Amino acid sequence: MANNNLYYFLIIMFCGGIFSCIPDTGDKSSQFEISLSDGEIQKIIDLGDKRDIKSLYSYLRHSNPSYRYQALQMFGSIKNAEANDSIYPLLSDPNVQIRAAAAYAIGQNGDAKSAIRLITAFRGKDTVGVNNIFNANILEAVGKVGNLDDLKALATVKTYRPSDSLLLLGQARAIFRMATRNITCDEGTSRMVDILQSELIADEVRVYAAHYLARSKDINLDMSKIRLTDIFNKERNPDVRGPLAIALGKSKDTLFVPILKTAFIAETDYRVKANILRAMSNFPYRQIKDAIIPNLKNENLHIASTAANVIVTNGDIMDVPLYAQYDTVTVPWQVRSKMNAAVLAHSALFFTKSKMTFSERIKQNIKNASSDYEKVSYIDALSKDPFNYFQLILLYQNEINNHPKMAAVEGMGNILKNPLFFKAFGNGYGKIKSEILNVLGLAITSGDQGQITVASGILKDPALQWREWVKDVTFMKDALAKLKLPADIESYNELSSCIAYMEGTDFKSQKPTYNHPVDWSVIQTIGDSSIAAVKTTKGVIRIKLYKNIAPGSVANFVNLINQKFFNNKSFHRVVPNFVIQTGCPRGDGYGSPDYSIRTEVPQIPYSGEGYVGMASAGQDTESSQWFITHSATPHLEGNYTIFGKVVEGMDVVHNIQMGDKINEVIFVNK
Repeated sequence: MANNNLYYFLIIMFCGGIFSCIPDTGDKSSQFEISLSDGEIQKIIDLGDKRDIKSLYSYLRHSNPSYRYQALQMFGSIKNAEANDSIYPLLSDPNVQIRAAAAYAIGQNGDAKSAIRLITAFRGKDTVGVNNIFNANILEAVGKVGNLDDLKALATVKTYRPSDSLLLLGQARAIFRMATRNITCDEGTSRMVDILQSELIADEVRVYAAHYLARSKDINLDMSKIRLTDIFNKERNPDVRGPLAIALGKSKDTLFVPILKTAFIAETDYRVKANILRAMSNFPYRQIKDAIIPNLKNENLHIASTAANVIVTNGDIMDVPLYAQYDTVTVPWQVRSKMNAAVLAHSALFFTKSKMTFSERIKQNIKNASSDYEKVSYIDALSKDPFNYFQLILLYQNEINNHPKMAAVEGMGNILKNPLFFKAFGNGYGKIKSEILNVLGLAITSGDQGQITVASGILKDPALQWREWVKDVTFMKDALAKLKLPADIESYNELSSCIAYMEGTDFKSQKPTYNHPVDWSVIQTIGDSSIAAVKTTKGVIRIKLYKNIAPGSVANFVNLINQKFFNNKSFHRVVPNFVIQTGCPRGDGYGSPDYSIRTEVPQIPYSGEGYVGMASAGQDTESSQWFITHSATPHLEGNYTIFGKVVEGMDVVHNIQMGDKINEVIFVNK
């Protein structure tokens, strides 16, 4: 951006602070409501569902503001920069909500050339007041498409008052969105710390600032340590405090070790406790051991399993006998398996006899496992010792179920990536690598989506240098031809990417074609207060369905409920203080029905716990898998459909562990 544009940007942003006292009078001339009973609204949604942007263009010029707005909502989900020229005029629409939807859609399209159009559209004076959703969306959109100069201009505006909540929200989102694109600067970091320090600024804004500090790469926190300590000690909101703990750990300054330990003792929220333990993994083991080891027996399994993960990554050879003891004490398999992994991960490479003996214990744990989830976790533990490569080959050959076979393949990948692999096998590494390659080939030709996806990921890893080993990719192309779209889209794209890597060609992901229309007959049966009651082995979770926000996803969800599809499905993925996930017919995350639905991402934030979203393998690949958030997850916004919110049973959500099941889901129409 030229300097004069930066100057202009700073002027209008400054004016935002001056004129924000203008009262919000509203735009009375063009109010509207969206009704899913309106046939024209249904048509617009269907066109968006088909990604038919040319047919949608006429609605952007429609005299009915409802249709203009709905068309923009669809463009926000389609994410096609070709539409920008047709959307730009709506940045001057008389209705502020339509202007805001236009700004959001342009940001979603991700075209760097749109930054200047967005900046010049910012209104320093407006009949609805400067502190409005349109200006906020302009700022966020610049964060999605702008460059480093734009970020510096955004970050240096400090004239917004705490009451300018929307402008502050737009600014914080913009700086956060820049960071998700790996664009950061000291000015942005300083501004986010300023926002966190002000207790008068709304928590909705401060959550973005905290997640910026937690998720941004290579930011400098040296000048903010004292302020961050003060903020962390005073903060009570877990959606702010949790990511702040991660930020303190990222600094790697041992000054924060006693602060984190003290905070852990006083903390009552398991989500924050889990984050504090994760933060401690950035520090020397001997400094954090006293806080980690006792929590291996924490009654909250999220905390205990997180502590075990820290031991796996940070443990020490001197404590291997201590880790081994956890194979003989009463702890859940989620902890025992990780401590098994820690024994092998931290034993000396050539202590082969003791490791072989302990590996036999792990193999017995695999044999005694009560579920595939438990078995998979022990298989992962076995992969921590490079010398167990042949045990994994045998497991792959002998296992019947795809989930453990897939875990064995993944374990071989772990062994290949182990920094001690070459030291372990010396000049004989080629023979070992060749034996593993044979298994990877079997996985590719197995026809199983999970095995194909995992093996493809290993083969295309540049660090493993397979290109010189695999000269003929005919077997890969044959396997690719047998995959069925759209059900196997994730495997298809991963294998296609692997083939492109082997051949040294460019890869372009395949997107599913339109194959599953919105079932409007089902939508008409869903009231604005309809509830899905999810009966699990841990209790009942009640979800309010957002049919007006994500009609395609809600119709699909209700149809699956009516088919009893979710009955007896497992929660196959649980990440403490992130999500629980279910809906996979295979139970391992690689399955789906033989259709796909489209991504629906109008502007709605993952602003706290209990949001229900569609899992996906990329744009427009959703089907039956869905998740519930443990806490705020702003990095998912604009990419993952939200179709509901938990209104009762969050205690059940927080208690769910991998392998827990859905007994049935009942649709309660209201």
